[in-house]
Amino acid sequence: MSEQPAAPRIDRRIGVTVLTGFLGSGKTTLLNRLVKDPAYADTAVIINEFGTIGVDHHLVRHADARIVALEGGCICCTVNGDLVHALRDLFMMALRRQIKPLRRVLIETTGLASPAPILFTLRHEPFLAERYVHAGTLAVVDASHIARQLLDQPEAAQQVALADLVVCAKPDLVDQDALSHALDAVAQVHPGVAMCVQWPDAALDRRLAPGEPLPLRVAGGSWSVGLAGLAGLSGGSRHPRVSQVVIDLPHALSRAAFLTGMAQVQQAHHQGLLRIKGVIGFAGESVPCAVHGVHRDLYPPEPLAGWPAGLAQSRLVCIVRDLDPGVLQASLRQALRQPPGASAH
Repeated sequence: MSEQPAAPRIDRRIGVTVLTGFLGSGKTTLLNRLVKDPAYADTAVIINEFGTIGVDHHLVRHADARIVALEGGCICCTVNGDLVHALRDLFMMALRRQIKPLRRVLIETTGLASPAPILFTLRHEPFLAERYVHAGTLAVVDASHIARQLLDQPEAAQQVALADLVVCAKPDLVDQDALSHALDAVAQVHPGVAMCVQWPDAALDRRLAPGEPLPLRVAGGSWSVGLAGLAGLSGGSRHPRVSQVVIDLPHALSRAAFLTGMAQVQQAHHQGLLRIKGVIGFAGESVPCAVHGVHRDLYPPEPLAGWPAGLAQSRLVCIVRDLDPGVLQASLRQALRQPPGASAH
């Protein structure tokens, strides 16, 4: 008698959406629209502010006492302290019925922060990892300024590179050519990323609705990787300081060899590695895995149901800043034991 397949495991952890974007991009305006929506009634909001006196939490008109303003420094500096405590306290307050049960948490970062430390903490702080799960990263960009900010501000480039969905705000302040230029600048930094243009008087994009999976999210909700987009990606970018390196890996590696090789590459080039994503088929394993990393950190590979459409072999995509693509390609080939003829774009 054949065994019945196990029922899929239901992930009951609280989803955490990170709302990021450079200074003045429109994050708080978007947050206001989100939290006044009745669908977000069971959402806690954590607002991080730059400086010693918090003001942003006073601008969120429709939220209640569940808002936690983290003052005294940007979140990238305090993420292993205040953020952990805030999320832990929220969970315990809900457990003790001091607040209503939570279904999700929104974290608005300061405009001077990269979301990378938050994502790392959610995965690796034991208490949080058991109770919370990253549900995606939203990056808000200002249609008037994002093209220049991506040139001049490393934080803006990191925010876009780590986004699962980019929300272009203030489109009414620019003409169509400038809006197209802004969207093109975003696409140069993060090719294939999902984008939406949020007009002031229009309804919220459906992808911003609570419970709506962010585009291209890996099943299980823990990481967003542009799986469908990987098949059509090619390297290169017109952005002068940010480039994309795409390398195909026709020769299968063991999981251990891949992780060891990537650790070597990340150690050597971590400062310039904004984001790593890809689909890897490990030797001896029946299904491919999604991989994702930031700077020195490579997160545990996540099994997929199968190969994404249009992709039949392993592919790795790196978004880099101020790093020669040729140098990184050579480093990847050597560390991952791929011959010089391995396809790179």
